[in-house]
Formats: sequence, C-alpha cells, structure tokens
Amino acid sequence: FPVTIYILPILILSSGDFAMDRKALKRTFTLEKTPEWICPTCNKGVLSINKSTFSKDELSHSRDHSHEAWDPEWIEYVYSCLMYCSNNSCNQVVSSSGIGGIDWDVDYDDQGVPEQVWHDYFRPKYFQPALEIISIPKDCPDQVKSSLKESFQLLFALPSASANCIRVALEQLLTELKIKRFKTVNGKRRIVSLHERISNIPTKFEELKDLMLTVKWLGNAGSHENEAVSLDDVFDAYEMIEHVLHEIFEPKKKRLKAIAKKVNKKKGPAN
Repeated sequence: FPVTIYILPILILSSGDFAMDRKALKRTFTLEKTPEWICPTCNKGVLSINKSTFSKDELSHSRDHSHEAWDPEWIEYVYSCLMYCSNNSCNQVVSSSGIGGIDWDVDYDDQGVPEQVWHDYFRPKYFQPALEIISIPKDCPDQVKSSLKESFQLLFALPSASANCIRVALEQLLTELKIKRFKTVNGKRRIVSLHERISNIPTKFEELKDLMLTVKWLGNAGSHENEAVSLDDVFDAYEMIEHVLHEIFEPKKKRLKAIAKKVNKKKGPAN
C-alpha cells in the first residue's frame, strides 16, 4: 500500500467541485513535502507518492562532476513514480514523471548553529491520468470536454500548446451555441473569425464576452512560437473558461438549488 507523504491542505467545495490552487500546481516538491494534487478520478482524495516506486537519475551531461568549478546546483534529474489516491473508495493510481535538481537551504545542528544543506527537488511534467485542473460542468458538450482534457495533459510540459487547446475548446463551445463558423462573402464561403463569433453570442451571455476574448488572446499567444506563455497565463485562461462554462451549463442558481435538494432530501449533509 502506498506510503503517505506530507500533504498540504486542499479546498473542496460543498458541491463536490474543487478550487484550482495555482500556487500548489506551480510548486516543486521533495519526497518529504509534496503539493496538493487532487485525484483526477474522484476529485476528492489527494495523491500520495509511493516511495518504493520513486526513481531518479541524472541526465548524461549532468553526470560529469570533474569540472573544477562543479557545483551541486549543476545536477539535473529526471524522475518517475506512482501515486495513489487517499480516498479509499477510489484508490486511483496515477503515474508521474518530470525533472529535478539540487538546491540548498539553511538548517540548524544540535547546537543551533546554522549550516548549509543540499536537498533534491522535483518538478512534474506529466501526470497520467492527467490532473483535472478545473471543474467542468456535467452538461458540458463532449467535444469541449475533450479539448480541455487534452489541455490538462499538456499543461506542465507545454503551456503554450495547453493554452491553444483551451482556445479550441472555446471555438467548440461557440459551435454548440449555434454561432456560425462560416459566412458567404461575394459568393464565396469564408471562415468567421473567433473574435467575430464571440461578438455574435446571444444577448443572455453578453457579460461573458470579455472572458471569452481573454481566452482567445491567451490561446492566440499559445499558437505563436515567438510569444512565451507561462503557467500563470494558462491558469488565467482556465479560470475564464471555467466561469464561462458554469454560467452557461450550470449557473450558480441551478447549483445552489441542486445542493438544497440533496440536503433537504437527506435532512443533513449531502456529501
């Protein structure tokens, strides 16, 4: 059974949804302290590394320590491991791989004297199954879900490609809302730009236009090699698209009514 490692607190909402913690998702980890990785299957438990499966090694160019100026900070690792969900009714297994290195910190000996200590740190690049970065409404169309899940797969390794997948999800959402993809100009069929499609959304979704445009611009940047897209940029796009999807397919009033119905039926907590 997996060995449990120190896990930071997580935020689970009463509706069963979870809140994205971008600080935790950007954080490096050590085998003594890991960020909060929410299980992608049950969205309730957190993932713990099974230490017996953890494997690391130095990259070939990192193994030569003979240089007179060599320093431990020159070390570069790759790692792989298995993680398990803490929810006993789920117990999903997730594989992870990524990169790492060595950094120093200040510790104190038995006499309270400060000393420099070195420690390994690691940064995930892949999770399989991929982490569910945002909460997707149940009624969200399959094509939109598929593009978002593809973005989850690419997030840590290729943020630019991940942002572009979110843009694709927005295009598919507009198609589901019956916003025209093509128009006829001088007898010729032309593609309607995403910007124009967003401007044509129904009046009842008018307040979502600015959020959609934000997703578009960030997604556009992900398509251009000369524009760097950071994890924070992608997280911004996720927050925008998540709000848009919930407002369209599961607005707050509907969610609150569903929670109230469950609680009243059970005459107590629904979860």
